[in-house]
Parts: sequence; C-alpha cells; structure tokens
Amino acid sequence: MNEPKHGSPVVEKTAHLLEAVADAKTGISLGALVDQLRVPRSTVYRILNSLTAHGLVARVNGGASYELGPKFVELARRISPGADRVTLIEAARPILAAAAERVMESFKLAVPEGHEMMTIFAASSPGDYALFIKVGGRSRKHVGAAGKLALAYADYGEAEAYCAGGLEAKTPYTITDPEALKEALVEIRRNGYAEDNQESNLGLRAFAAPVFDDRGALIATVSVPFIGEATPDRARSIKREVLEAAGTLTKSINGVHPLFK
Repeated sequence: MNEPKHGSPVVEKTAHLLEAVADAKTGISLGALVDQLRVPRSTVYRILNSLTAHGLVARVNGGASYELGPKFVELARRISPGADRVTLIEAARPILAAAAERVMESFKLAVPEGHEMMTIFAASSPGDYALFIKVGGRSRKHVGAAGKLALAYADYGEAEAYCAGGLEAKTPYTITDPEALKEALVEIRRNGYAEDNQESNLGLRAFAAPVFDDRGALIATVSVPFIGEATPDRARSIKREVLEAAGTLTKSINGVHPLFK
C-alpha cells in the first residue's frame, strides 16, 4: 500500500478501505478487509465504525458484511446531473432484488449511451441457473431487448441515424436489415416491451421494459436475460415481473408513461 510522502496515514488507509468496499460485489467482511489491506484488525474496525456513523458504509442487510452507505448517494447528487443515475440505482435496488427473488432470474438495469446500452446495476438471483450480469457491460442497441426498447422510444431521427450507421450481426438471429428493425421498433412501442430471441448471444433470451422520467422520456430499461426455451407460463411470468418492476421504478422516481404525460 503506497502512501504519499506528506499524506495522512489514516486518510490513506480509509481511502483504500472504501475502494475495497466499493469493489466487492456482494459486500465484504471485516476479516476480508484486514487480509486485503494488510492493516491491523483494530484499525480497520475503528475506521469502519467511523464510516458507518457518517453513513459512508453500511452493513449489508444488517449482517457482518459492509457495502457503501447512503451518504455516498447524497454526495453524488451534488457532483453533476449524471449523478441522477445513483438515485436511479438506489430506487431500483429493492425493486429488482425482490423481483429477482420471485422469478429466480437475475434482473438488469441499463441506460442508453450513444449507440450503446450500459448496465449500471444488476440484482442477482439465488436460482441455480440464473445468469451473472456484469455491471458496466455495454452492447449495441440493435442486438438486445434493452437496446431495441431504447431505440423504439427514441426520436425518429435518432433511430434513422442509428440504422444508417450499419447493423452488424452478433448471431444469425440479429436483425441486420434497417427496414426490418424499424418495423420491429414500431411493434415494440405498441407492445410496451421488447424481446431478445438469441439476437445478442446464441441460447440467450430476454424481456425488457422501459423506465421513464417525469417528462415521459425513456431513461433506462429493466430486463431479464435467461438461457434456453421457457414454457409459455414461465415466459409470461418473467415478462410480467419485468413490466411490473419497470412500472414500479418509474413511479418511484416520479416518472410518467409518455401516453399519460
């Protein structure tokens, strides 16, 4: 652990501890922090207590592991308009976690960034065959349910410009014809959800539903990727959970569907 020549050792240890907590996917224990940081247990314990008191870290579900605390959300809101994503993630966390428990599949929250969709949060499922979703992962919009949904609710000119840039194939099922994609986008907007039928990866399917802001603009998507064929009842169950989760999230951030704005 390198420290600046004229820095504060306590601040340096605290900064490294916060980085370790932030990097942990499902929280990190006191013992794991001691091992990772190579700092005395008593020092780590005191730092954690202070950070917890200030809301900078918190116990995961009141247990023995730690995650970043709510104070970071408050601080992030002061940084820039882009910090609204932090608010969105915090609103989505309990909604998607509960849905993942019910449907036994992992849920993904993604946002549009240019010609791509970026995953900003994932709620893992306890199911044995649920997929692991990488936060920070990106994909082109025309190759998945979430991206097609974003294009469907975008301005006409934006969708036209996207199609003009070329539609490369990820699998034999990827839509690569601009006119076929435009027809699909009309159907997606009519239905209010999108599907991925092995268009992004062979064997992978997904349902996605939109999240709207207070102006009725799509700002994110909720989706569930799953492997293999689902029975009709299973498919309906997954689609229902995706639509309900996206609708609940929209309401929780005071968003409104464009039909009702």
